[in-house]
Amino acid sequence: MKGRLLAVVGPTAAGKSELALRLAEATGGEIVLCDAYQIRAGLPILTAKPGPDELVRAPHHLVGVLPLRQPATAALFVHLADQVLADLAARGRAAILCGGTGLYLRALVRGLFPGPGADPAFRAALRQQAQRDGVAALHRRLRTLDPAAAARIAESDYVRIERALEVLHLTGRPISAHQADSALAPPRYEVLRVALDPGPEPLRRRIEQRARQMVERGVIQEVAEAEQEGPVPHPPLGHALVLRHLRGELDREALVAALARATAQYARRQRTWFRREPQVHWYPHPDAVPLPDLVRWLRGRPG
Repeated sequence: MKGRLLAVVGPTAAGKSELALRLAEATGGEIVLCDAYQIRAGLPILTAKPGPDELVRAPHHLVGVLPLRQPATAALFVHLADQVLADLAARGRAAILCGGTGLYLRALVRGLFPGPGADPAFRAALRQQAQRDGVAALHRRLRTLDPAAAARIAESDYVRIERALEVLHLTGRPISAHQADSALAPPRYEVLRVALDPGPEPLRRRIEQRARQMVERGVIQEVAEAEQEGPVPHPPLGHALVLRHLRGELDREALVAALARATAQYARRQRTWFRREPQVHWYPHPDAVPLPDLVRWLRGRPG
């Protein structure tokens, strides 16, 4: 056991950042982002990275620490997060994990199973199929072979789809079975999971507002400038929609609506993931959270 951390989780746009900031301010703690999109550099509007007003309120870690075009994996996240958490413990700082990438949190707390190495020939065949039939076709294949894994992986998440199919190919067992085995191992950290979910309708309104604000703040120009340096592999949520707008396939209002729909679908997957996780304490908004109790827990004092 390496120490304790408080994880603020739940669907996107639910208010996680504000709650994490309040906890950091109340404890003198620091925030460690647990987000597969925000860990890579660039596209701050599209990936909703913390802005200057948030960064001045509390130190943030694992924001844009990887190049935009480098794949982000759970194993790499765990490696980087372990280093940050060890530093926070050495300095006596409370650790507040914040983000909606459930796989990252599970890997950090439970560890990753010692999976097989890569199979270049198999990966090349998968890439050819994805180019020919689309990534969604690979997801349908995974859904047939490993429904549990497919339910947790987005249809557009080629990296995780590829790895799940590769593990099954190399080991003869679904990756979900390997992950279930690793879940029986002792936890690597003592973690208190606090989740925010205002409910479907309030969350839908918040997501629609966020999508409009992203467009108003310049997400179209942001994506266009990134594309000038070459295509972005494993792009963040909404990237393909902005490209459709740039090609003239979606007007501005249609882009806002499409971004909101895609984000709402992502939020539903996040909600489903965390509802299945053990020992998650759910609240509708940051004001409903018993902040003093969480502060006492982070400081290692009885509630």
